[in-house]
Amino acid sequence: MIAQKILNVMTKIGPIIKDKTNQEKGFDYASIAAVIIKAREAMIDEKIIIIPIKVEQIVQKGNDITISMIYRFYDAEANNKGVNEYIDVNIPGEGCDKDGWAVYKALSGAYKYAITQTFAIPTVDDAERSKLVGNAEENAEIESEETIGSQTLNEENIEEMLGEPSIDDYDNIFNLGQSA
Repeated sequence: MIAQKILNVMTKIGPIIKDKTNQEKGFDYASIAAVIIKAREAMIDEKIIIIPIKVEQIVQKGNDITISMIYRFYDAEANNKGVNEYIDVNIPGEGCDKDGWAVYKALSGAYKYAITQTFAIPTVDDAERSKLVGNAEENAEIESEETIGSQTLNEENIEEMLGEPSIDDYDNIFNLGQSA
C-alpha cells in the first residue's frame, strides 16, 4: 500500500519552481520550504509521514560536512494484515558553513532530497514554467500556488504568511501517528 500512496503523492505534486539563487556559485535551486510546502499537503492527504531514523555516516573536512541519512516513509494506515508499511530511503546531504551551521545545512539538504527523490518532484526555472503550462488559466493556477495574496511564499516569510501553528495542527499530526 505504501507504493500506491507514494504514486498518489507523485500525481498530486507538480513541478517546483526554483525560488532561490546561490549567489556565490551562480545557480538557482528550490528551497526546502518550497519542497515541504508542495509535498506536505499531499503527504497528509495520503497519510504518509517521514521520519529520520538513522545517520549512517558523518564526514567532516574543514567547514564541510557530508552525511548519509536514512529516512523512513510510513503509511499511517495499517494494511489488511494490520501492518503499517514503510520504505527506507538512504540519502546523502552536504553542508558547508564556517559559523557552525554545516550539520544543519547537511540535514536540511538530505531531508529535501529524500522528499524530491522519493516523489520524483522536478524543479524548474521560471523560464521553463511556460513550457509546462499552456494557457492563462493554468498559469493563474500556478501563480496561486506560489503566492498568498500578493506575497510570494518563501523561507524568509513563511511564518509571517502562514501564522503560528494552532493546537489543531499538532492534534492532526499526533492523530496520524496514533493510527500508525
